[in-house]
Amino acid sequence: MSPGVELLLLFLLSPSLLAEISHLPMASNRIILDSTELLQNPLIPDNGVPAARATPVAPQKCPSLQRYRKMLKDFDDLEDLYVDVPVHIALAERQRKRFVLNLNDSTPLTIRFSAPVGRKMYYNQTGNPLRPAAVAPGPGVAVGSLVLPCALRGQYDLFVLARHSGALKVDALAEHPQHDWPLLNATHRIAIRTQNRVRKREMFVKWEMSKFDFHAMHYCLVIQRLSTDTPRMSFTHFCQAVAAYANQRPMTPSCAAPGGPLEGIWGAPPQRERRLNPRQNVHIVCTGKRRQQLLRRLLPRSSYHLDLFGVHQGRQNLTLRLASSQVNFNRTQPLALKQQALMQLKIGGQHGKQVYSFKVPQTTRQLEEPFMRHLLIPCSGSEIRVKLLRQRSEVGTTEAFYSPTYIRQKGVLPGQRYLMRFEPSNDDEALRAQKVMVALSSEALFRDLPELPQNTTVFNVRTRCSRATIAWNGSPDERELSYCIIVFNLPQRNRSVVDFTNYCMDFVPKRVEQYRNFEWMACRERQQSSPDNIETETIMNLTPGASYLVYVTANLSMGKPLPYQALTLHMASQCLDASHESFY
Repeated sequence: MSPGVELLLLFLLSPSLLAEISHLPMASNRIILDSTELLQNPLIPDNGVPAARATPVAPQKCPSLQRYRKMLKDFDDLEDLYVDVPVHIALAERQRKRFVLNLNDSTPLTIRFSAPVGRKMYYNQTGNPLRPAAVAPGPGVAVGSLVLPCALRGQYDLFVLARHSGALKVDALAEHPQHDWPLLNATHRIAIRTQNRVRKREMFVKWEMSKFDFHAMHYCLVIQRLSTDTPRMSFTHFCQAVAAYANQRPMTPSCAAPGGPLEGIWGAPPQRERRLNPRQNVHIVCTGKRRQQLLRRLLPRSSYHLDLFGVHQGRQNLTLRLASSQVNFNRTQPLALKQQALMQLKIGGQHGKQVYSFKVPQTTRQLEEPFMRHLLIPCSGSEIRVKLLRQRSEVGTTEAFYSPTYIRQKGVLPGQRYLMRFEPSNDDEALRAQKVMVALSSEALFRDLPELPQNTTVFNVRTRCSRATIAWNGSPDERELSYCIIVFNLPQRNRSVVDFTNYCMDFVPKRVEQYRNFEWMACRERQQSSPDNIETETIMNLTPGASYLVYVTANLSMGKPLPYQALTLHMASQCLDASHESFY
């Protein structure tokens, strides 16, 4: 054996070198051959599959990696750091110390120092420094302590420079410094609303404002695509979602990239729309203070689970789970309308249009000309139009109407399916055209609904100081029928009938009295039939100068009442004598 080899063996087997090697962590007991070694993940996940290797970056082209390698040489004094195990050391002024912390699971991380120090932190030897938030100083916590709202599994290098000589206590806690916030576990009900646009592969998501510190709350939406191969993962805290998002994509460090996946998620500016990668099952979109997001490139016939997390900007980015929802991203079939049932429908869809379907029933009676009757009642008295479609072809339409209206559809066959599309007559009416009541029947009369005349106008015949006489066309229904006159007081600050008209309220006498601004009601049987079939009624005890909204309803002995067109009464503010009256 040559003298040079003997000298090398003697140096390697020296007691001081063996002690130093035994003190180093296992991930550091290797000779770094080139810059590629610095970018490899030293940990192996629990499932036994090695983590994806990062794309190497040439050190001569990346100044941050050069600085990191230089710090590895300068900070030769190394100390292992474990979660919930404090480290007590003594440092001289300007002394350098390197701490290595290995995390086996994703968790919030707080690193506290008992004395002010200079510090810099790196994740998984990527060469890009982290930018953790600072912990508020307090008893036993000095200025410069760090908090990571979400620390992923991996190796963390902490380089410390002592500003003063003395004792230093360093402890790493697997918790957020604001984990004991009283409202963190409080009940928080927030609704998530979605709208599917399957043809465009888009989903519009909207949610309510946070009830807790809404002025300081930002939002992050976690989108998880469900399939038979990948069951749904339950995220109890935001760190689990970030870990699942980071594990499905390889880490590609660059000189301009942030130090960790979380900083890449939070650092992305909010955008009105985000495109999802169809090759990934978990996506995270942070929207800032915005409470809506447009998602694109979704997969049809798939189910998506949405988790909404709040990020409190005033409490060091404390994250809390706000709401969750599951959505089937598929073409929604129009709602099927039922026979002989008065249904209240929403018509305030996209661009103010909404579509519903109905099917002509099989009847035992053989009719010479089968037909369908439609009763349409705009709830707020807004002008709407209705189109009937059969296999994308228009088979019927109506003029704009704003009061209860009948449509008789001829030439139908049992078993055929039609679509009924509602739309406002103009853009101004789209603000009020939100709901409509619809009833269908293949018979001449509705079983539980009275028959209204063709003209449902209520006329103001004569108005005196404190009373008014009204008239209306009688119902052609030959069944036992009664009428109710219901009077509401219009507030003086707003006498617009548009704001108070509601044809969809419950006109049952015992319930209508509970509505706001209810004034007076009287019910009576129909009068003896006259040649012109006109009904009249006098309303007493009205206030001079007041305004009233009057409804007339037709009522069967069994069933629901139906309203005529509403009438507005404006009483004169001054009456010279009892004989003063006005005619219309």
